[in-house]
Parts: sequence; C-alpha cells; structure tokens
Amino acid sequence: MNPYEEMVSDAFANTESAFDQRSEEEPNPEAKMFYDILDAAKQPIYDGCKEGLSKLSLAARLMSLKTDYNLSQNCMDSIAQMMQEYLPEGNHSPKSYYDIKKLMRSLGLPYHKIDVCQDNCMIFWKETEKEEYCLFCKKDRFRPKQKFGQKRIAHRQMFYLPIANRLKRLYQSRNTAKDMRWHADHLEKDGEMCHPSDGEAWKHFHKVHPDFASQPRNVYLGLCTDGFNPFGMSGHNYSLWPVILTPYNLPPEMCMKQEFMFLTILVPGPNHPKRSLDIFLQPLIEELKDLWVNGVEAYDISTKENFLLKAVLMWTISDFPAYGMLSGWTTHGRLACPYCLDQTEAFWLKNGKKTSWFDCHRCFLPVDHSYRRNKKKFKKGRVVDDSPSKILTGEELFNEVNYLPKTVDCGGNHGRLQGYGKTHNWHKQSILWELPYWKDLELRHNLDVMHTEKNFLDNIINTLLNVQGKTKDNIKSRLDLQEHCNRKELHLTADGKAPIPIFRLQPEAKAVFLRWLHEDVKFSDGYSSSLSNCVDLVGTKLTGMKSHDCHVLMQRLLPVAFAELLDKSVHEALSSKFSAFI
Repeated sequence: MNPYEEMVSDAFANTESAFDQRSEEEPNPEAKMFYDILDAAKQPIYDGCKEGLSKLSLAARLMSLKTDYNLSQNCMDSIAQMMQEYLPEGNHSPKSYYDIKKLMRSLGLPYHKIDVCQDNCMIFWKETEKEEYCLFCKKDRFRPKQKFGQKRIAHRQMFYLPIANRLKRLYQSRNTAKDMRWHADHLEKDGEMCHPSDGEAWKHFHKVHPDFASQPRNVYLGLCTDGFNPFGMSGHNYSLWPVILTPYNLPPEMCMKQEFMFLTILVPGPNHPKRSLDIFLQPLIEELKDLWVNGVEAYDISTKENFLLKAVLMWTISDFPAYGMLSGWTTHGRLACPYCLDQTEAFWLKNGKKTSWFDCHRCFLPVDHSYRRNKKKFKKGRVVDDSPSKILTGEELFNEVNYLPKTVDCGGNHGRLQGYGKTHNWHKQSILWELPYWKDLELRHNLDVMHTEKNFLDNIINTLLNVQGKTKDNIKSRLDLQEHCNRKELHLTADGKAPIPIFRLQPEAKAVFLRWLHEDVKFSDGYSSSLSNCVDLVGTKLTGMKSHDCHVLMQRLLPVAFAELLDKSVHEALSSKFSAFI
C-alpha cells in the first residue's frame, strides 16, 4: 500500500467497527459522520472480490495514480469507465473522476483555492473576497473573458489545506491516536535528547503556559518551507513554495515520515515570493490563532473520549534565505547574523568585495582562553576582551519590531526602512508575531542543517580541489589575507604569484581521492546516492551532489580520506569542523 492510500484509509482499516467497540463515550457528531462514511465505503467493490478491496481503497489508489503519473481528468474518466465495463455487473467502482473526488472530499479533508494578486500584493480572502482589482497595484484579479458566458478565471491562485481536520484524524485513527501522547508519556534519559520535548525550548514553553502543557493531547507543530523547481534541471525557471506542518507529539521514528508532513500552503509560481511570503501565510496564521484560543472538538478513539484539541506552533525550520523571509530580519549584508543583530564585528573585504565574519567568534570563548590574546593566528594585532552579544528576550524583540510595517497592510510596498543595513536589518514585522504566544517562545527559528552542510562542504571541496571559478583561494582572497592576517607563507610573492598552500590537494592526491570515490566507495541501497556519478575525473571536481550526499561525504568519508592526503594540522582542523555538524 502506498503512503497516500495508507494515510487516507488507515482510520477505516483500523476502526474495527468502531461503534461495536465503544463503551465509554459517543463520538461527537463530526467524528460520528466520519466513521459512518468509512463504514459505508467498506463495502466490497463487487460480491466475492478479494478482502480489503473496498470502494474507498480503490478511490484512494486511483487518486494516487493520478498524482504519481500526472494523469488528466479525461484519462481518469476513461479509466473509471473501463473498470465499470470489465468488473462484474452491479460493481461499486466509481463511474467518473467526479465520483472519486466526491468520495474523497466526504472524508472531511478539504482544500481551498484562494485568488492571488498578479504581483503578490494581496490575496482575495475574507473581507476582500469579492474585490475584482488589487487594492495596492490596481491590477485585474481575473483574466479577460475569451467568449461570452465563460467562467471568470483568476490570474493566479494559491492552495490552502486546513490543518485542524488533519490533526483530528490523527486521534480518530487507531494507528496514531495513542502515539499522539508519546511526547508526554516517554521517560527522558539524563543528558540525552531523543525528542524535541527533551529540549530547553519545549520545557521553557511548558513553564510559561502550564495550562496548555497539562493537556497531553494538545498538538505541538513545526513549520518548514523552501522553494523548489518542479521542472528539475530542464532549464525552465520556476519557483514553487510549499509550506509544511509537522506534529511533534509523535515518537521520533514517526515525526519525520512523509505521511505526517502535512502540506498546508502551496504558494504559486513562477516567481519567488520574496518578502511577500506573509501574504500567503494569512489563512494559516488565522487558523493557528483559533486553535490556540478556542481549539476544536475532537474524538480520541484510543480512550473513547471527546476532548478539546488545541495546537501551538513551536518554531520554523528553513535555510538561511527563507529564515529572512519568515523572521523579517534580512540574512545578508554586514548585519546578516540574527544572533548578533547590530552588535556584529563583521567587516568589508576591500579586494573580495564581500562581507567577512572572520574572527567574530572569539568572544564566545571563556574569558581566560589563550586564543583571546593571540595576535598572530587570527586578525593580526587584535586581542578580544569583549563578551558575546546579549540574546534578546521575546518581549524585547517584540518591542523592537512592534513599530515595523506589516507586509499584509501595505502589499509589501513599504520601501526601505530608515536605518536599514546600518543600525538594523529589519525589513518587516513578521506575521508570526500575531500568534499570542510567539514572544514567549525561547526558540522561534531553526536552520536546516542539511542546507548549511551543503554550502559549507561545497566551499571546502572546491577550495581543496582548486576548482577554477569556485575555489575561495584566489588572488583577491590572498590580497585581503595580506591586509588582515599575519600568514606570510600565504602572502603574494614579489612577482604577484600565490604560494601553494598546505590545504590544497596535490595533483597526485587529488587523483587518488577522486578515483577512490569513483571506484571503491559503495553504500547499501537507500543510504546514499551513488557518489561515483558525482565524480568528474576529467575536470577533477565533484558535481551534482544533493544535500544528503554532502552529509554522508562530510560525516563518513572525508575524515578517513584526508587522514593520508592532507597535512595533519589541516586534517585535524577539518575533522573538528565536520564533527560540529553532528
């Protein structure tokens, strides 16, 4: 059974005539209607068919085929009609794609299409649902009609899939109802974190909101988003942004399974949403506020109880660019660090024409650490006596952003804020601050370590292999090095040549390393991609590595490979850096 079919039909397959099992409390009307639909759909497709082949399972399978192979509606109608003809007379198979959608829609997992301004200024939703022009750019909402009587079609649409119904399904299914309380029932081992509920951020939230924490069936959510090109490497420029919510009540082995990653918003392409992401988050934020304040009535089949289900968004997970879109703090430029804010020691490289954060981290060392007084191995002549920047509390951050304009109020066209790039990097007040509890969270945004690993490894590998155009060791970097560092062995010579550094692989070592990856490195199926496909022996470089490939290469292979190929001091330094990502 494929994941899509299993997710839709798991409640039905494990209900075991739920009404016969009930002994404590009747399901609420909505849950009862859901079980009635499942029982009705349990009927076999035809008399004498194989057990388990029901009308529901067939509809789920057909919907999965349409999604997997991108089949048209006419193709689905033809398949349904062919099955009607070939199955025994009086069968219950759907007669058309419309019947399939009708059955699946009756399960109570709806989606909403919301019209969007051509320039992402606004969505036509709630009070603006009947508007025909954008309130900000004045562009038309609908395409011109091609003929009389034609239905009006919007230029762009987003999809919103409400989260409350899917959270209730987790308690209506025997497969997941009991596991939804795992976060509160499991025993924490001293000094060992096996689940987010063992972390400081989770415990801090419980201290601030003990009423919410006292109900173990309340749901804790994480939000992640990133853009992708659905056309792959075809060269067609297109940016599609899904927003995914994951419930963290479940045990670790279930949290990251595909069926528990709920697609909630699909931001349409082809253009990058940039700072307009908040425009598309409005329906989700509205529902999350309601789930926090009012909750929804749900039925727990594992305990045969009705209860009030509430939910909280604990944090977001993204790469660094999306971090800026979600938080409102731009993550590039001299003030890019959202930790240091304006208390940064970053500086401009005159020759490289970019911002550098070299030697900005000694302030985190113990006060008596010898590195703080070292004037040679870091920026020449510099001693660090400063302590690290103070982490602002949620209340302090809220007071700082409270005066900032909101994207949804001005269509994202508020212009550059005064002091931007000099005293701060705020470009908006994030819509996430509308959540009543957002300022109480200790950890609001997380960086996706896989993205960070890939960026880090690409720069390291290209520098070690001296890949032209991609290495960070070039003439401009040597000139900047000469200005800021006391590394005379790396300074340009009198005739303008750059000495070969000890961290660059020699031609023989480079060939050995690449042949080893190409011919000798093998992994079990599913552990990693075939790294041999990423090795370019002619160009002596690595290409086309995915994030997980970079993770495997960094954590499992490079500490072994470089032990013999690089100087000991370089190998130890790189190995300690690689281990920092574990």
